[in-house]
Amino acid sequence: MPKLLARVADPFLVMYGSFTVMDVDGLSFSPAALAPEELYELVSEGDPWFAATENMAIVCSREGYHHRAEVALELWDGEPPADAEGQAETAAELLRSSSGRVRATNSMGNSGSVLDLGEPAAVWSVRVRRIRKGSQVAVYYSSSEEAADEEDEEDGGYPEGLEEFRVQFWPAARGDSPR
Repeated sequence: MPKLLARVADPFLVMYGSFTVMDVDGLSFSPAALAPEELYELVSEGDPWFAATENMAIVCSREGYHHRAEVALELWDGEPPADAEGQAETAAELLRSSSGRVRATNSMGNSGSVLDLGEPAAVWSVRVRRIRKGSQVAVYYSSSEEAADEEDEEDGGYPEGLEEFRVQFWPAARGDSPR
């Protein structure tokens, strides 16, 4: 039975409907790696909603343009068990991490806690679970100005509790390589 080795979780601000999981070394300049624009293009229509390349992955929200969501990064010693509740959408990719340390980031430069994968320059299997929370209504904005107006209302912030993300890492099989 696979074991959870480490976990970091933060309430995190999803901006413009997505966030990234980045290696702390930053973008890879390897010719084999996709440029960020190419990675965003892959997920621009929402299917797939998760894509990865060297040092970077992008995760798309289905619940809103800007909102706060729980984002957990987990390190496992093998493939984690399937979602027993069946409430999560899942997607999987391979990701090479140059430093062996990753964190969630958004387009405004905000970062979450760092997850130490324990091994630099390694390829990891990564599965993201996107979990809808409760029966709250999703919030969609047609522009960043509309989203900014919403933020300035009485409650003083963005919608919360719409969804949760679990990003699970475990060692990839030998010979596997990311896009």
